[in-house]
Amino acid sequence: MSHAQMLSAVGLVRTSRRGLCPACRLFQAEDGQQEIAAPALMAVALLLVAACAWAVTIARMRSMDGMRMGLGAIDTFLASWALMVAAMMLPSAMPLVFEFARNAEGRRGWQAATAVLGLTYLGLWSAFGLVCYVLYRAIGMPWPNQALVGGAALIIAGVYAMTPLKRTTEAWCRELAALHGPLPFNLLRSAVVAGGRYGLSCLGCSAGLMLAMVLIGTSNLIWMIVLTALMLMYRLAPAWTPRWVAVALSAAVIALGVLYAASA
Repeated sequence: MSHAQMLSAVGLVRTSRRGLCPACRLFQAEDGQQEIAAPALMAVALLLVAACAWAVTIARMRSMDGMRMGLGAIDTFLASWALMVAAMMLPSAMPLVFEFARNAEGRRGWQAATAVLGLTYLGLWSAFGLVCYVLYRAIGMPWPNQALVGGAALIIAGVYAMTPLKRTTEAWCRELAALHGPLPFNLLRSAVVAGGRYGLSCLGCSAGLMLAMVLIGTSNLIWMIVLTALMLMYRLAPAWTPRWVAVALSAAVIALGVLYAASA
């Protein structure tokens, strides 16, 4: 199977259609000129949004150098949290966005509906951040031993990752990302339902690590990168991944929690 045929089989490229921009054209295949499929362009746009969120977040963190304790005012926190979850979580939603766009393409307003899916997904994570902020303030954090609290949160997240509930939510993520068939409702409703369900499954997979991010400090760039990498490995690992890989990842999270607590 040729390179073009492999890309076409998964829906990333297709025979050129009239009206698509010349910049999307790729190469000349035996059956005609090939172009990037529109659903693939939507997935790429999602990655570009995540990349922009990373750039803005890094710039904000550099301007806040030395401000590591506390979450600040609620408006400042929610703005920085929204940027952070867009940077950290949107890449792992790319499979769902691609499948939704591929199923919806050709229906009226499918591009807007795909954007609504992404906004619904981010909305759930923004709500999670708001709950964390309220609880953080209610119990009087940050504490003098905040590093120990952050380390404990990482250890708990690592232990949770080896539980049946974590494996169930991971399987649910894969099932929801596949969509399995045509969208049953009008597109906007389908987008909200798909984004909401996927967001809930994502919370089941990654809420422990994101809570640790809040407790460690949302202005800590190194930990943001580390936790993003861990979540991507958990979320995008195929179903046939050997069990020992998940155990090794969980052990790594626990070890990171111990090291972070020891550095207090």
